[in-house]
Amino acid sequence: MQNERMLVYYNNISFHYFQKGGFIVGLGKKLSVAVAASFMSLTISLPGVQAAENPQLKENLTNFVPKHSLVQSELPSVSDKAIKQYLKQNGKVFKGNPSERLKLIDHTTDDLGYKHFRYVPVVNGVPVKDSQVIIHVDKSNNVYAINGELNNDASAKTANSKKLSANQALDHAFKAIGKSPEAVSNGNVANKNKAELKAAATKDGKYRLAYDVTIRYIEPEPANWEVTVDAETGKVLKKQNKVEHAAATGTGTTLKGKTVSLNISSESGKYVMRDLSKPTGTQIITYDLQNRQYNLPGTLVSSTTNQFTTSSQRAAVDAHYNLGKVYDYFYQTFKRNSYDNKGGKIVSSVHYGSKYNNAAWIGDQMIYGDGDGSFFSPLSGSMDVTAHEMTHGVTQETANLNYENQPGALNESFSDVFGYFNDTEDWDIGEDITVSQPALRSLSNPTKYGQPDHYKNYRNLPNTDAGDYGGVHTNSGIPNKAAYNTITKIGVKKAEQIYYRALTVYLTPSSSFKDAKAALIQSARDLYGSQDAASVEAAWNAVGL
Repeated sequence: MQNERMLVYYNNISFHYFQKGGFIVGLGKKLSVAVAASFMSLTISLPGVQAAENPQLKENLTNFVPKHSLVQSELPSVSDKAIKQYLKQNGKVFKGNPSERLKLIDHTTDDLGYKHFRYVPVVNGVPVKDSQVIIHVDKSNNVYAINGELNNDASAKTANSKKLSANQALDHAFKAIGKSPEAVSNGNVANKNKAELKAAATKDGKYRLAYDVTIRYIEPEPANWEVTVDAETGKVLKKQNKVEHAAATGTGTTLKGKTVSLNISSESGKYVMRDLSKPTGTQIITYDLQNRQYNLPGTLVSSTTNQFTTSSQRAAVDAHYNLGKVYDYFYQTFKRNSYDNKGGKIVSSVHYGSKYNNAAWIGDQMIYGDGDGSFFSPLSGSMDVTAHEMTHGVTQETANLNYENQPGALNESFSDVFGYFNDTEDWDIGEDITVSQPALRSLSNPTKYGQPDHYKNYRNLPNTDAGDYGGVHTNSGIPNKAAYNTITKIGVKKAEQIYYRALTVYLTPSSSFKDAKAALIQSARDLYGSQDAASVEAAWNAVGL
């Protein structure tokens, strides 16, 4: 049954549509679960529990159930133990006891006082690759929504056994990407190469033990490889370079000759680009690679005075200034402390390589090329590009959207949207660093730069490097246009809160466009009520979703 579509009905109204792996459960007084392929039904009656009417229930709320459609069953305490007991009590819906198949990886409390418990499914104790389940609890300790990916029909055991060590898996991964450990340089990147044992889903709904291998280096070119290696045979099941980028794209003097204020520090008789001014203690540090592609992050940018005015320092001035502003935006708007919300250092390296036409988030820092002068000028000169890259870091630490197909397009779109929130003077992305065309992308008119703006024009591109991993930089135009529709209807202040909540609370690695729509509608309802939720819904309806 794992390949069937499932409809969930409450009071004869369909509120959930999902395919293999996805689920959401609302436990009202009567809940019917109908499997579309077989029309089998299951009805659960919970005596003594009343569920309120829900006039706003919509069929296209694909992944989220309003809390008044759920059992108002107060948890004795808000804890992992209490939630797992709750799931155990509702085992008929989940086919057994899902608490035995979930491992808590994070829990947060948002500004509304709602609590969100993020779990990873496990098979025989091994985490499932690219799957998460989030359980949401309101201020009254009621579970009001559950979303994510859980295969109820999965075997309790994997279809293979582990015969390879982590080091052997790394060897297979290096061979798969056509490199050797000796041929690449990590510099002093904080996160070294690693191999983690996971349970990887197969097309037949089973799981195989596999190593999730991460290989990062910056020479001879930036790379953030994720390679899946079968733990028994060594076969490479999947490989992807997940470098995420803006596209094929004191005081200091910026690239445009503007003088700006910089937060710096004094060290060993000189001034350096280390911002220690943030109230949380988070450091923002800017380095110069001096056109090298090795020894990341490079040389700390310094000056004998508190002024950074030389031509070679201008790219660093922009990077340092812009990143400070982007940090302030996330902290002041969402109380988010750095990309990881743990005060992690935020590092930039400018002058990467020679005429490098890109800016990139490489897993734990940003790099900026100088451009070739024909397509791009130095890429640190754009506020929205800096915000775009920083948002990739935020996404990595929250929803962790897979960088392929629709999740990858959402990954790019959310970065573009927060790029706009940091630079609201226009709807374009990258307009300050493009030479051969006005900008890279447009939220208001994606077709201007070759992107679709409606789901009917979605492009089914190959999930390969040549195919942009399913068109992540192409199909992002569809959710970008939905964001434009949302912002013009309800304004920036509400929209940015809704988008941040959806990204950090509801989305999961495999979320689709429909999942994003549902997450944004639910976030709008959480924060502002039904009227703004309807506006978000209309914004996505307008792009065919």
